[in-house]
Amino acid sequence: MALNPHQQEAVDTLDGPLLLLAGAGSGKTRVIIHRIANMIRHGIRPENILAVTFTNKAAKEMKERVAELLSQEQAQKVTISTFHAFCLGVLRKYIQHLGYGRRFSIATEGYQKGLVREIASELKLVGEGCDPYLWLSKISLAKANLQEPEDMANQDFPRAEDAAKIYRRYQTRLKQMDLLDFDDLLTLTVKLWQTEPDILETYQNTYTHLLVDEYQDTNYVQLRLMVLLAGKNANISVVGDDDQSIYGWRGANLGNILDFERFFPGAKTIRLEQNYRSTNTILKTANALIAKNLNRKAKTLWSQQGEGEKVIAVRCEDERAEAEFVADFLYDRVQDRRWNQFAVLFRAGHQSRILEEVLRSKRVPYVLVGTNSFFQRKEILDAVSFLRIIANPKDDLSLKQVINVPPRGAGDVTIDTLNNLAKITRIPMAELLNNPDFLAKIPAETANNLTRFAEVIGKAQKAFAIPGELCEKTKRLLDDIGYINGLVKMYKPREDALKRKDNVLEFLTTLAEFDEANNNRATIQDYLEQFDLQDANDRRRDSMKNQGEAVTLMTVHASKGLEFPTVLVVGMEQGLFPHQTAIDEGNLEEERRLCYVAVTRARETLVLSYAERRRIANKVVLKRPSKFLDEMPQELVEFSTPKKAIKPPTQEEMSDFFAQLRKQFES
Repeated sequence: MALNPHQQEAVDTLDGPLLLLAGAGSGKTRVIIHRIANMIRHGIRPENILAVTFTNKAAKEMKERVAELLSQEQAQKVTISTFHAFCLGVLRKYIQHLGYGRRFSIATEGYQKGLVREIASELKLVGEGCDPYLWLSKISLAKANLQEPEDMANQDFPRAEDAAKIYRRYQTRLKQMDLLDFDDLLTLTVKLWQTEPDILETYQNTYTHLLVDEYQDTNYVQLRLMVLLAGKNANISVVGDDDQSIYGWRGANLGNILDFERFFPGAKTIRLEQNYRSTNTILKTANALIAKNLNRKAKTLWSQQGEGEKVIAVRCEDERAEAEFVADFLYDRVQDRRWNQFAVLFRAGHQSRILEEVLRSKRVPYVLVGTNSFFQRKEILDAVSFLRIIANPKDDLSLKQVINVPPRGAGDVTIDTLNNLAKITRIPMAELLNNPDFLAKIPAETANNLTRFAEVIGKAQKAFAIPGELCEKTKRLLDDIGYINGLVKMYKPREDALKRKDNVLEFLTTLAEFDEANNNRATIQDYLEQFDLQDANDRRRDSMKNQGEAVTLMTVHASKGLEFPTVLVVGMEQGLFPHQTAIDEGNLEEERRLCYVAVTRARETLVLSYAERRRIANKVVLKRPSKFLDEMPQELVEFSTPKKAIKPPTQEEMSDFFAQLRKQFES
């Protein structure tokens, strides 16, 4: 399919700053890969091109599609990466300039929470208003804005000074253990480039042409990265849609795209408004809705897909009636479709409970996207923790997670003793397992067990120092530790333990596949980096990969980037969508953008439902329809009830159905 005129203009603009405003379904990825190919055809060397995006899957898809236009060899020379993976590569080379060791590890979200919980306990910041997740969220937002603990202490939110104390100690402890969290990958790269201009210049000379995908989701630190890297030449093109900026709550800065021309003077702006996904009725509905936002760059989506059917808005008595309607509607429409062509979207995760209950009772196959992936199960995280200790002996968090897995008699008293000694001596816990002072303070049997544990770890570190055979080495490590057979002792009933054992064996298979993919030359550090950089979006799509014949249930946030022939959005009520928190905090425009995202997921059929009353905290509350329903063109919306929305089959349809049934019976 040929590029449309605006797409072609973007592809032909090779130098200088370019803002590509790509509306929903406008073929932005196609433009990006054609633009990369066109650069190379015009003499720009592949190794001088850097394209950054937000998910590993998107980066992999871009590289594959560039190879289709050019060659595998040329595509491999182009750096196509996520922000975090790119910065990880920078820091692996130069982080010693910031006082860290090159063997640093990445702290997962679970480890971060554990560390913050431990620090809060030390500072006696526990109880009401001291949720570790909230502390961590504040720290993450501060890092996204390149703010130090001192900056946080002066901010206007409850317990800001306490949050700053936790932030300061959290960062100190991470550095002591040679650990970086995901935010550090970005912030430390900015710090490195700002303090080491020679290193920055090396990267500026290497990457002369930059492309940034999903630019509306970037935060301040990502903006700084691109401003520094682009330098004076500013050969940077960004692709995004301000109308789909829905992650302000986690630091995304809408101003990055709205003020692009201020950060990169002389920028050219091109709008992609032709949609290749939805009917014009759906697009007109979306256009009218988002036009109510004042803080945006105007664009109007249109398509050649025809007008299509009206949007259906269904009034239900309560949340159970709504779920019943959803199930009945799915059954009604699935006759000439497949289950996986339907998606049910909701604003808040708790809405899935009643939907799941009713869909199960009516035997509607569904998959709930966003549940924990295989790699988030405890037995897998424990196995990975053993590998983290091998890769980074300073990783005290990983050691504490598995020091008593399987049980070695190392209870809270033993761990506290080890922890206190580590603080006094500033020696990593793994090195203290053989320390005479420590062993003398704990029971003899526990001391013998931990001495044996330390010997196994030391032996494994020597084995893993040689690249390759990661699967065999890991299995040997887990056998020597007694982990695989110990699962039967740790988990009851036996069936649960055997399932977990199967999961660990499957985990070993992933290591074998990693060995094979890397010609048996990879290090354990390589594997852990790949494991840690698997982001939420990748896990979301993995959970959908094998859904087969099932309806997709997911939050609107999780649906971004996806599309379905038929989309049902439930809970279109004031206080739910838009959410009451957003209303109270004055974030109505982001809620409207979120609704816009929900609407534009539909290709052919869009159904919006709402309840007249809903049970909240065991109280029945009367609800008002969402104001977003009022903002949609009334001539394009058919307001209905469950009975009217599910039309009975016509006589002709019934005759066809029985004819097909008779034919099947006869055959």
